[in-house]
Amino acid sequence: MNNPAKTVIRVNWDRAKEVALEWERASLTDISAYCLEILQEIGCSDTELPVNLQTRQQQLNFIAGFASFAFGEVNQ
Repeated sequence: MNNPAKTVIRVNWDRAKEVALEWERASLTDISAYCLEILQEIGCSDTELPVNLQTRQQQLNFIAGFASFAFGEVNQ
C-alpha cells in the first residue's frame, strides 16, 4: 500500500506552455470565458472572475497553471 503523504504531482510544463501559446492568440472574451469554465470545473460557483484574474496576463498564467496540473501525472 502506498502512503498518500508521499503522493507527488509532477507537472507537465511543456504541454502547459503549448496550451498557453494557443490561448495567447485568443480574444480576451474567450480567455475570460475559459477561466470561468475552469473555476466552475474545480467547484467555484461565481459568475464573474475574481480580482486576481482581471488582466489578460493573469488569466493566461491561470490557464497555464491549470494545464500544467491537468496534463501532469501523479506519482506515488
